Order: sequence, then C-alpha cells, then structure tokens
Amino acid sequence: MGFVAFLMMGNHPKKTPTCRDIIGTMLDSVKNIRTQKCDIKVVEHINDHLNVAESQIKINTSPKKIYYKSILKGNEVLWIQGENKGNARIHASSLPLVNLDLDPYGSLMRKDNHHTIFDLGFQYIASIVANTIVRYPKEFDKHFTYAGSIVWNKTDCYQIAINFPEYKYIEYTVSKGETANSIAAKFSTSDYKIRRKNNLPSYYGTIKEGKKLMVPSPYGNKVIIYIDKKNGMPINVKVYDEEGLFEAYEFSNVKINFMFAPDEFSEKFKGYNF
Repeated sequence: MGFVAFLMMGNHPKKTPTCRDIIGTMLDSVKNIRTQKCDIKVVEHINDHLNVAESQIKINTSPKKIYYKSILKGNEVLWIQGENKGNARIHASSLPLVNLDLDPYGSLMRKDNHHTIFDLGFQYIASIVANTIVRYPKEFDKHFTYAGSIVWNKTDCYQIAINFPEYKYIEYTVSKGETANSIAAKFSTSDYKIRRKNNLPSYYGTIKEGKKLMVPSPYGNKVIIYIDKKNGMPINVKVYDEEGLFEAYEFSNVKINFMFAPDEFSEKFKGYNF
C-alpha cells in the first residue's frame, strides 16, 4: 500500500479533514505538478549565521528544466536535462560579459547553500515528508499534528506540526563510492548537516570507504508547514534542529500546471541576461 493510500485510510467527514487527509492531499497535489513558477524567500543556517536569499524560479517537471534568478544579486541559472553535459549555465552579475558552465553538485554552486538546484520547488519538501512516513509507518499520529487553520500572506492554510524529540546523530560507516549527498538521500536528511558535523564543509566528492560519520536522523526535531487550502502546496516551511532554526522557505506568487513559452528555458528568452 502506498503512503498516500495509507494516509487516506479511515472514515472521516470530508468537511473536517484530519491531519492524514491534509498531508495525503498535499503529497498528491505535489506529485501532480507538471510546471511551477514562484518567488521564494529562503533563510538557511550557514555556520553560525542565518543567510537570507530571495529568488524567482521556473521548473518544468518532465523533461526536467530549471530556471533560477537571485533577486538580490541578479545571478541566473539555467539547467536542462540531457544538455550541456549535465552542467548548469550561469550568468553572474559580477561577470556580465561571461557565462559559466558549472557542476550543480560542485563546491562553487553549493557554497553557502543547504541544497542543490534540483531541490528547488515543492517536490523536495514533499519527498522529505513522504520518506519520513515510510520510515515510521506506525507512528504517524505520534509525529504529525494538525495545529488548525491559519492565514499567511493572505492565504488560508492548514498548519501541520511534525515533531521528533528522538532526533539525534547516529554513527554511520561509509560504503564505497558514497558521498554526503547520497548518504543524506538514504536517511532522508541533510547533506549540509553531514558535511558540517564531520568537518567536510567544502568537500562534495566521494568519501573514503570505511570512514565513520555522524549522520542526523531524521531531518530535524521539529517542522512547521503551512499548506494552501486551495492548491495543497506547502507554501511556508520552517525546520528546526538542535541549534534552533535550520531553514525556512516562503513561497509566493505561486503558479502551477500552466504552459511555459516554447523558448522559456532558452538563454535567448526575453528578460534573461545570458
């Protein structure tokens, strides 16, 4: 039985959705995204500071196409599945006459960021929630709580709290060919935390086989999600860990499942600076 089907079990009145109903609808809605466009405000705990960034993103789900623009810095990123040898095309405002090709998993693009460009949008958030349910299938009611309705950014939302007081770091032995990113995917946790905890802040390659790492499990000890009642999207997300706020994401001007212009993921699209 899939996790969405699991969540939707039970006889509940349709007019009063339960926590399971709300999460199930969110996962279903995100799963059905074909195109998305929105503005994002991001707060991330980097070293001992909270870094704030604002950006505009456009994503086509299949084939995967990504456009990202930093509102504050003006930098632009364009990535298209199957093109440019897997590299992202970068326009940096500090180098207006030169465009760069960079590895999305490399240190230059990952510097001072918790995530890669592939984690932009709603899918990554939904995957963390879904994987958490899969890992703890009998403990949904223990960890997930419906905290009532709330109006955020003039939008009616459901408020969901996810609590993991048992959150901790566990020892893990690295297998051949593993990276912090692949280990994080295995545990549905943060590769940034793995690198920071184990003094690997600027290294993104293969980790030596047999090395002992401390890996956080699960993703955080508390997560607060505001889910738009109309479209089921998690438009406000805050994640906490042992140090306090780990990361927060606010989505606005959300547009889902519409037609992009034929050349919208081209360097020559009107308004781009490549």
